[in-house]
Amino acid sequence: MDKQKMASHVDELVKTCKAYLDEQSKARQQAMDYYRGEVPDLPVESDDKGVPLSSTAVSNDVRAIVKKILPSILRTILGSDQVVEYQPQTPEDDESAAQASDYVNYVVIPECDAEKAIYDAIHDALLLKTGILKWTAYKRSKAVVQEYSDQGDDEIIGLFDDPKIEVLEYEESEETNPDVLALDPNARRHSFKLKRIEETTDIRLEGVPRGSFLITPGAESIEDAEVVGEEIVTSRSDLVSMGYARKLVWMLAAVDSRDIDDDDQARMGEDWTSDEAESQRALEDVRVYEVYAKIDSDDDGIAEVHRIVYGHEGGDDQDGGENTTKHVILGHEIVTEAPYASIVVERDPYQFEGHSVFEDIKPIQRVKTALLRETLDNLYRQNSPVAAVQWDNVINPDSIMARSGEPIAVKAGHNVDDVVQWSVVPFVADKSYAMLAYMDEQAKDRTGITDASGGLDPTMMQNVNNGVAAMASESGLVQADAIVRSVARGGLRKAFKGLLKLVIAHADQPRTVRLRGQWVDYDPRAWSADMDVIVNVGLGGGTKERDMTMLQVVYNLQKEVLMSIGADNPYVKPDQLYNTLSKITEVAGFPSADPFFTEPDMQEVQKRMDDAAKKPTPEQEKLQAQMQLEQMKMDANRDKEMAQMQADLTVKQAEIEAKTQENREKLALQREQDAQKERLELAKLDQEHDLKMADIQARLAIAEAQRQDRQNQPQPSNV
Repeated sequence: MDKQKMASHVDELVKTCKAYLDEQSKARQQAMDYYRGEVPDLPVESDDKGVPLSSTAVSNDVRAIVKKILPSILRTILGSDQVVEYQPQTPEDDESAAQASDYVNYVVIPECDAEKAIYDAIHDALLLKTGILKWTAYKRSKAVVQEYSDQGDDEIIGLFDDPKIEVLEYEESEETNPDVLALDPNARRHSFKLKRIEETTDIRLEGVPRGSFLITPGAESIEDAEVVGEEIVTSRSDLVSMGYARKLVWMLAAVDSRDIDDDDQARMGEDWTSDEAESQRALEDVRVYEVYAKIDSDDDGIAEVHRIVYGHEGGDDQDGGENTTKHVILGHEIVTEAPYASIVVERDPYQFEGHSVFEDIKPIQRVKTALLRETLDNLYRQNSPVAAVQWDNVINPDSIMARSGEPIAVKAGHNVDDVVQWSVVPFVADKSYAMLAYMDEQAKDRTGITDASGGLDPTMMQNVNNGVAAMASESGLVQADAIVRSVARGGLRKAFKGLLKLVIAHADQPRTVRLRGQWVDYDPRAWSADMDVIVNVGLGGGTKERDMTMLQVVYNLQKEVLMSIGADNPYVKPDQLYNTLSKITEVAGFPSADPFFTEPDMQEVQKRMDDAAKKPTPEQEKLQAQMQLEQMKMDANRDKEMAQMQADLTVKQAEIEAKTQENREKLALQREQDAQKERLELAKLDQEHDLKMADIQARLAIAEAQRQDRQNQPQPSNV
């Protein structure tokens, strides 16, 4: 398939996409009208001069809902300096993933204007169903003019060696420095202007206007579509600066075709030249199509993705129609994927288009606008009653018509109340108030977006306990959380993956950037382009107060662990504590934690921990000092107690000796008394013994005497 046939085939697909786009244009226009506070499908009757005959007020609910939820979404996604985090695919990719995350967050996102693109895409998703993000790289050529004045011979050496440099102006003068002339009498001074063309590659993340994005009708996603792309209206100069061939760009038909020869030449008069005509032509707007089509160009049965940039030669009017089939192909290449991602806040299953807030709020805004107008009209009629006048009896009719406060003059014999009677319009506007409140509740039910979605009003939470306040906050944040996660895990994740691929593909040399107060070298060429990405959304679409409360809880727990167990613990590391402090700083509204906290170097932390293990910590030193002090107190108390004990012992010994002496004396006396008593007892015993012996002897003497008497008595005879 040659290029012209391919362009014709793609152009037919583009026509189908444009027809589908045109079908949706009315709905998009209506959404924008409602957002701007216009309700064209609820017209107001006017008089012949175009003056409205009733109220033209509009209840701008669509804009109010978008403004309520959009800041919460953007703050959650973009409020941190760590918007994205790339995930390593292998253990060797850990360092590369960390470098890629820092480089994209701190360098690429600010340079590629990503925040503006994300804002535009999310805004389109809320209002127009689907937002589109595109990641691309533009090779631009820029003319840089530098002026040099009064340069010496030595100072201009090498300036003219570059063949890309063009000398615009040059002036030579005499050397006036005598020291230089002493060395070189022919020395001169030089003043000149140089122009050089700088070629740069700008990596961009852009929001694509929904009205110019092309996709195959019926496609469920960008990846499944047969063709996707965009219709671009830009100047010839911009196309040339992007690297497209000037000859081809000049063949494109202008969107706004003006008669340059008749108009501009007549205005310029004799100053008109062909150069001015060519310059004017460079600023003309042209229409081109950048599309990504799936085409099996080599007939191998597998469709490749072809990137084709083309326009129409001649006859291309402002509406995009063409009077010729000739196509001007500016660029063609085979690529891996189309660099587009869709952003939706609420996905419709099996549909490319999402569900917008406008679709939910449109009938609400229309009804509230009608009620508001009727309410105001009723109040207007109340404040401007119509007069029934007997004009024949009024002397100055202008006083009634003008209502300037001038007294009404009536003819004699007539009462002003009889001559002028005001018709009283019944006040029924108060019946609308309840309906307006009801429609507000309907809007909350349909969208899930409440006042809490954008942050709670502190006055609403007065005299309310913590549990009720938390429930009210959470109920309003559920929808915001759902939107944030739909955006982050959907198109935004894909966009940042594509952005990393561009960074790696267009890195031709290492780059040194200043990050966290230090100069760091990055070489994206060594990174893996297949790394996955996580879009950090923190706690979701909550308020800053909620985030700060949760972070404070985490910080207190980390601090408690570190203080109780120490830095060398298995639960909390110093870098994790820094992450918490960094998040607290970001939630507080500061762009970075660098002015307040320093990110810890884990090697330095480990060294400090090793050194700390060898010497006592301040707490340990304090404890040792306290122990020493306690030991000194104990020693002093011990000495005091020993002295007291010694004194007590001396007194005790004296008491014991005295007691002992007393006991000895008592014992000696007792012994003496006992000895005396014993002597008395012995004497008594001896006496008793003597008495008993005397008694015995007396009895023995008596017995012996009796025996002898018996012996001496004569014996009786036996006769």
